[in-house]
Amino acid sequence: TPDPHTHTYIETHTRTDMLRGTVVCAVLAGLCVIVSLRPASCQLSQEDAESIVVLHNRYRGRVVPSAANMTEVKWDEKLKIIAEGYAVKCVWEHNPDLEEMEMGENLFASNAPFNTNKAMEKWFLEYLDYDYNNNSCLEDKMCGHYTQMVWAKSQYLGCAFHRCDTMEGLALEKVNFLVCNYFPAGNYVAEKPYEEGEWCSMCPETLPQCDQNLCGEKHTDITCTTQISPIEHRYHL
Repeated sequence: TPDPHTHTYIETHTRTDMLRGTVVCAVLAGLCVIVSLRPASCQLSQEDAESIVVLHNRYRGRVVPSAANMTEVKWDEKLKIIAEGYAVKCVWEHNPDLEEMEMGENLFASNAPFNTNKAMEKWFLEYLDYDYNNNSCLEDKMCGHYTQMVWAKSQYLGCAFHRCDTMEGLALEKVNFLVCNYFPAGNYVAEKPYEEGEWCSMCPETLPQCDQNLCGEKHTDITCTTQISPIEHRYHL
């Protein structure tokens, strides 16, 4: 089962990091908060939902080292509904009901205008502190958002957004709260997020098509695959 510890990531304009634990101590992923005094938007649009899926798959196809079994993630309405039910509670803590449902979770809170690109980038850039070979995170850093984001076996994703006037566990007002649920869950203790190897060389039999370095369903109208370069020497996507 996933490790029952959590992470909290706080960033101000001066980039003050308050981080705890390692990647293997992340429960169903992590928590992320950005503090600002700017106004915020009020809902997760269809465009935002599509962007979240696109960005997840883009990042999953650019991990270093390369992944042999990285699957494409797809949007799931049931996961979205569960995320909606939890987001409206405005509680800065992981949903305690997810573990028994074998679901993972990433949380993001901000009183700045909500931006899916920034939220996804914050999660993914934790790879800079992650050592794949040792399956560990630098001391006093966190990597749990990243590892859940690129957990190869997590094939479904559903997110929800809620504007919280106040939030239990945070000394902030007018908070934009993003909840993303994953199935199956990631961040299992002593397990790496994916198998290292040539892209798509270990795709599941049910997902034999390799596109953008991701294992997906076979499409009869696709006759070739598109490979993209990893981010080993370029970190800005």
